Amino acid sequence: MSGPEPRQTWLIAPDSFKGSLSAVEFCRQVRAVRDRLKLPVDLIERPMSDGGEGFVEAFVHAGLAEKVTLKAHDPLGRWVDVAYGWQPATKTAFVEMAQASGLPRLTQAERNPLQATSYGTGQVLAHAIHQGAQSIVLGLGGSATNDGGMGALRALGFEFQNGSDEAIKTPDGLFELEKVTFLPGLVSSVERLQSLDWLVACDVENRLLGAEGATVVFGPQKGVTAQSHPVLESGLARLAQVLTLQWGVEVESLAGGGAAGGMAAGLVGVLSARLIPGFDLLADRLGLADSLMSHPIKGVITGEGQLDAQSLKGKLPVAMAKLAAQQNVPTFALCGRLEDAEILGQYFKGVHTINANAPQNESLQEAMSQTPGRLQCQLHALWPSWLHSLQSV
Repeated sequence: MSGPEPRQTWLIAPDSFKGSLSAVEFCRQVRAVRDRLKLPVDLIERPMSDGGEGFVEAFVHAGLAEKVTLKAHDPLGRWVDVAYGWQPATKTAFVEMAQASGLPRLTQAERNPLQATSYGTGQVLAHAIHQGAQSIVLGLGGSATNDGGMGALRALGFEFQNGSDEAIKTPDGLFELEKVTFLPGLVSSVERLQSLDWLVACDVENRLLGAEGATVVFGPQKGVTAQSHPVLESGLARLAQVLTLQWGVEVESLAGGGAAGGMAAGLVGVLSARLIPGFDLLADRLGLADSLMSHPIKGVITGEGQLDAQSLKGKLPVAMAKLAAQQNVPTFALCGRLEDAEILGQYFKGVHTINANAPQNESLQEAMSQTPGRLQCQLHALWPSWLHSLQSV
């Protein structure tokens, strides 16, 4: 007569399914399936983010920060409730651009990057600085803006002026930019702002301008049209020129400078921010490598809304699989939409869509509404076989 199955430890480290399931909720669903099936599994839950949705929650959930709530402007200037993470011991603020300036803040009809700004994100940053922040960790991703960070910098006390010394407040006027000045009052000085440690997390390497730049690649989902494209592109080009001429910083060739509508370039140019891949930053702060080495972890479950060949370019699930592979730990991935499964298979022991049995004519909105239940169904069907496949490993 055989005894009880030996217990296994699994690491759960997903990204969000944008618009339908947070990374924290993903972990909750995994735990529910574990409990329902009575699997002999202990869980280490590490909801993740590449800098976009869920960035703040990842630090709060891990106990690395406490949540601070406030009101800030959305991309069109309306007041909304937002939050950032605060680590008192190190005076570090963890800020998520998507909270105030994210695309989900706008309806499809409201998406207009000629008017949308990152001002609300700047308000959150200003709040953290007034609280005494010495280090700012800012997650970029999922933004509704294409303003080169102008709005956020304005909220911190900078003014963008045209040749008539008139203030430019929206991206449709950025092409007339002549200088960026600082208005003392909100913060004591430019030197005070530049003395802070600015660390910016992003998951793209796109440059500011051109065919692979912010406006061309990310603009369409934000509402960029054939008519608005040249205005926005020339605005970012002019911003890059002014940052070089006035601030002595060349951002046009900066890898990642196009992240969040050029926000990355603006912060590097004015505040000397440093860019880092979002997964690398979070994995380091959450100690994922240490967890993989110090615990006898049997497997990793990760996931994201969509997995395809583009996921190989730094997307979180693949980065997680690569990290786990360094310790010979297999990774299993679940996603909403799956393409290029054969290519992805070289990184995952198993990669599956939760919508495999969905009706062919199902709309995206309907599929997204079914995400929690379908995730549970797939886990219920697959996890026991995953466990069995690893018992002798």
